[in-house]
Amino acid sequence: VGVLGILPANAHHSWARYHGDHVITVEGKITSIEWASRHVVAHFTVAADSGEPVAWTMEMDPPTLLNRYGLRHDTLKAGMQVKLTGVRAKSGAPMIRAVTSEVEDGTVYRVSSRV
Repeated sequence: VGVLGILPANAHHSWARYHGDHVITVEGKITSIEWASRHVVAHFTVAADSGEPVAWTMEMDPPTLLNRYGLRHDTLKAGMQVKLTGVRAKSGAPMIRAVTSEVEDGTVYRVSSRV
């Protein structure tokens, strides 16, 4: 078993590619959601300073944990405006590992176990 038995379990943890201490908040409109195992991923657009839309990706916890936090597969939908707080990708890519998601009515949902 040794190290090989440990690598697959650690490899799926997505926090390694994000700045754990660089918290940001972004607002945008959801374009699609992939409600799948390992991590739920949402794609959304954010207006850049130039006014042009920029495609972003938000990574959240697995569906089972999101359900425990009160977030269901139909809570976040394409076309919804959201405010996301989390940590940005170390690469500078427009990606966020969200910890909370605020929807249009002001409800804030936990979307990560690291809150």
